[in-house]
Amino acid sequence: MPTYIYWGDDDYLIERNVNKLRKQVVHPHWETFNFSSYPPSADSFNAAMNEILTPPMGTGSRLVLLPNFNLLATMNDSMLSQLERTLVNLPSTNHLLLTLQTKPDNRLKSTKLLMKYSQVKEFQLISAWDTQKLIDRVRDAASFLSIPISAPAANLLALAVGNNTRLLFNELEKLSLVAIGEKIEVHHVQDLVSITTTSTLQLASAICTSDTIATTRIFTTLLDQNEPVVKIVATLTTLFRTWLTVKAMVAEGETDNHAIAQNAGVGNPNRVYYLKQEVAAISISRLKQIMYQLLELEILAKQGGNESLFTSQIISLCTQ
Repeated sequence: MPTYIYWGDDDYLIERNVNKLRKQVVHPHWETFNFSSYPPSADSFNAAMNEILTPPMGTGSRLVLLPNFNLLATMNDSMLSQLERTLVNLPSTNHLLLTLQTKPDNRLKSTKLLMKYSQVKEFQLISAWDTQKLIDRVRDAASFLSIPISAPAANLLALAVGNNTRLLFNELEKLSLVAIGEKIEVHHVQDLVSITTTSTLQLASAICTSDTIATTRIFTTLLDQNEPVVKIVATLTTLFRTWLTVKAMVAEGETDNHAIAQNAGVGNPNRVYYLKQEVAAISISRLKQIMYQLLELEILAKQGGNESLFTSQIISLCTQ
């Protein structure tokens, strides 16, 4: 099927896979004529649907990209009919690619229609705590780049880069230049990669224990690593919301880890055991207050601000 949907919040991984498909199907000498990208709007949609039915020029195939496509929920009957005609009559030489930041809503007519004809790939950022998935991502990235890497080296690299996909690919490409065709080993990673375990999860833990010094140091390090404030605050909000849900259910006497996991939005019930330990020493009232302040900070972060303001706001979470 020459129709694709790439969705998820890992923008860098989506970008890599878009470029991979582009290189696979579009001949470089005819790229100017056979590759197009349209912004999400009704007019652009109409133009894209017309172009995707046009045979490619010269050698290779045609690729039409609709990045950050956000029209699925607002498609009228005319657009749906046009989409269906396009998908039914799409030539095998032409490829239609849509990227979305969130999972397509399967309740929508537009989504149901696309799913009949599309290959769907998910590109979600991995949670910082999910060590095994982070290691698997290192192995997948190495395979994607055709770079051999040993299991111990993959473990160490996962520790070093966390869930930063862009950094992961950059480090793998750098390591491959040194290994020169050989398998990447632990000593390569130790020599060339800055091993830092600083993460938003550590920041949340420091806030939980009211450790002002550690909170300041970790937050400053994250900013130095070019971690966006909006992303830091959003991750903190997710973590504290999970902790609050777990703490509240335990306080109500709930002992079923599967039930707690379901209500807290935790995919792996085995993680609940560790979550209970993480919130054992913090009160529900303090978790609620931190959540309230984080929601205000999230609004502030989206509006913009200077580093000192955000630092003081983050530090104030320790005093709640």
